[in-house]
Amino acid sequence: MDDRIFYHMARSLHNHKHNVQIISSKLNQAEDIEGISLNCFAGDKYSKKNKIYQFVSRMSLFKPDAIICSEPLAVLSARKYSKKQPGRVRIIYDITEWYPSKKNLPVYKYLFRWFFFLKLLFFNIWVTRFADSFIFGEWYKSRPYRLIFPRKPFIFIPYFPNPVYIPGCQPVLKKGKLSLSYSGRISTEKGYGNFFKVLQKISELRPDLKIDVNIIGWYECDKDKNECESLFNFKNPNISIMRYKRQDFKNFIDLIKDTDIFLDLRSTDFENQHCLPIKLFYYAHLGRPVIFSDLKAIRKEVDIEKFGFLADPEDYNRIVKILSDYLQNETVYYQHCRNAHNMALNEYNWQKIESLFLNFISTR
Repeated sequence: MDDRIFYHMARSLHNHKHNVQIISSKLNQAEDIEGISLNCFAGDKYSKKNKIYQFVSRMSLFKPDAIICSEPLAVLSARKYSKKQPGRVRIIYDITEWYPSKKNLPVYKYLFRWFFFLKLLFFNIWVTRFADSFIFGEWYKSRPYRLIFPRKPFIFIPYFPNPVYIPGCQPVLKKGKLSLSYSGRISTEKGYGNFFKVLQKISELRPDLKIDVNIIGWYECDKDKNECESLFNFKNPNISIMRYKRQDFKNFIDLIKDTDIFLDLRSTDFENQHCLPIKLFYYAHLGRPVIFSDLKAIRKEVDIEKFGFLADPEDYNRIVKILSDYLQNETVYYQHCRNAHNMALNEYNWQKIESLFLNFISTR
């Protein structure tokens, strides 16, 4: 499911003659895919102690020289494995998520959230000291680690996709039609409600417009489901909605490739403000304009004005006006499409940073 780990990091390492194994605790899977070994287990209901045991036992069979970890428990497991080895084992912490983040806390009642937040925070800091070096996916998420561990080596490897996985598809605006997509976790915090309010407003403004919508996502908790499920009762004969569960990388790209304009209207709370959405770079490679919530992370790291707009996610009138302007001014629309694709190839491109990643991994 994770394109950064499998399609980019693992494949690049394998293509450059490294032996690669992926160990995940998300599902039972033990096989080789295109030369990459998967030795995974379904550990969502395991205790932390049992998870660590499963990670360490699998690493002991594979005997890695370097371990790239994408969460604190994996770092701790790598540390326990390395202590049993005669030679040096390099532990690299690839940090792409806040830890703890909001998704780690909704199971706790409000009064207990601060307690568990601090508990998980200090666990992360304690575990992180075992990492030899860092890979950062974005600038804001690097700041606390660079502050607390200023002497540890690090590198920035952003979430740029490899264009070989993004099919070339020419944008074609069809008169009287609009294709939109929502993808990712289905929740009001991630902009699901805002997406539907924009959909409703543009359908009222343009009753002649036929709108095709793909919903590709999942609920992570009952609270999200209870808040969002009623929105599927949205009734309009000119709006066609298709619902899909979580997809692997290739199927996901195939489902969104015909979207005319991409919307991402997540809330602008502290965590979202400092998170750079990985999907933004997929959309650029597909050569489509984007309308995103006005987030600090996007302003810092992406020249968004060249192929889209930032907006208050609850300013529905402005968002609908931007959509309408694209539909009415095809010159601007196609210019933004070209800008997006050109910037993706020239700047937001895994092939441009692959050698940096490989050299960093190979450095002992």
